[in-house]
Amino acid sequence: MSETAADDIYQATVMDRARRPRHQGRLSDFDVEVQETNPLCGDRVTLNLRRDPEGRIAAIGYHARACAICVAATDLMAEIVPGMTAEAACSNATTFEARLRDGGAIPEDSEIALLRAFQPIHDVPSRIGCATLGWRALVRALTG
Repeated sequence: MSETAADDIYQATVMDRARRPRHQGRLSDFDVEVQETNPLCGDRVTLNLRRDPEGRIAAIGYHARACAICVAATDLMAEIVPGMTAEAACSNATTFEARLRDGGAIPEDSEIALLRAFQPIHDVPSRIGCATLGWRALVRALTG
């Protein structure tokens, strides 16, 4: 990985979230809990979520034993998805991964605009699994 690519990946937003996650922690009351592991690097995310009476995501808690990219992406996910339906959250997960793989831009006005910080990962494909691990856990929690 070139020094420039590494600098792009670990920009201020990503490092801030990795060092000081705002949403990490297990919920005391949740409907489902799942664990996902990235077999390539050993990153592990345990995610729990609670739905509201209408079935929307009410809250997400997580614990990550993972790299900075994984922790930061999972923490931002936990901020973004409360209030979403399962369908919207799964759609956003698919869009996020697709944009990392194809290098397309995440629109500034999209629900996942905060994840634009991860777009340079397109240039380092081995890190895409790190950025999407929490999202894969979310999709599994929502779809069973």
